[in-house]
Amino acid sequence: MDTRTKYIVIVLFSAFWVGLESVLVEGALRIADIDIFLVSSVPLISGGLILIAIAPQKASALFKGLGRKGWAWVTILCALSAAGAFLWFDAVGKIGAGKEALLGGGSSEVLFVVILSAVFLKERLGKLEIAGSVLVIVGVFVVLVNAKDVSLSIGTGEVEAIFSSFLLGIAVVVVAYLLYTCDLTALSGFQLLYSGLLVLAFSAAFGILSWPDIGGWALLIAMGAMPAIGLWTYNAGLPKIGASLTSVLFALTGVMTVAVQLIVFSIFRDADIQLPKSIGLALLGGAIAFIGVYCLNADKKKTESEACKL
Repeated sequence: MDTRTKYIVIVLFSAFWVGLESVLVEGALRIADIDIFLVSSVPLISGGLILIAIAPQKASALFKGLGRKGWAWVTILCALSAAGAFLWFDAVGKIGAGKEALLGGGSSEVLFVVILSAVFLKERLGKLEIAGSVLVIVGVFVVLVNAKDVSLSIGTGEVEAIFSSFLLGIAVVVVAYLLYTCDLTALSGFQLLYSGLLVLAFSAAFGILSWPDIGGWALLIAMGAMPAIGLWTYNAGLPKIGASLTSVLFALTGVMTVAVQLIVFSIFRDADIQLPKSIGLALLGGAIAFIGVYCLNADKKKTESEACKL
């Protein structure tokens, strides 16, 4: 297996793993009834500690060697990740993991990356990229359609899902920038740990935490393996196959999330899992969006990325 194929498989695994994570988050919120701020922070902190423990020397070297400018970038990255993760998880609790994934990482996040690249990196959109952008937007609209009254159902959850993808899209660009000079495992660990601490500190400062029982704590800590593996495998693809192809492959998260939901629901019929109102339309919208994501990157050259320096 060549290097390119290897990392394509790794990113596809990341898409599946994050889809599974979304379903577990939905279960923690809707079934275990755990506080949203704890679900958005404790697994990230736990996952960050796992990655740092795997590469303690590299983590120590990163901590000491970032410098003022490097820490400024890491702080920006973690603030974006913290806000994006909280909105993502809160959207999952409101509209379900499947619809959130189709609206967020499955479509609009890549669109935001393309737009931000055009604005800040002065990249010109080609014809296929423009067509892909239109398809992504159409796909999002199809997911939003309420099949019963053929109207667009846009609520707080849908807005959170899309805004979350905007913040996380910026974070992807920052991570790709930092990974040319920072170790993958160490940076991913700091991203999770710092982001989780920011969410926890914010909620604690305003006294809006609701503490779970011992079982809830055990679940939250165990869930740390989900973001640790998901973020590490996603970040691994950025410097190897490029952010564009990585985002294309990761767009499959939406379809994979709905598939995981259907599997869980078929086994546990009483599970409080919020499936999309119309599975057919949701999957159709996800497929259209994925075709759009593919077009966004179809005419990009598959060349090695030049190293960016801090």
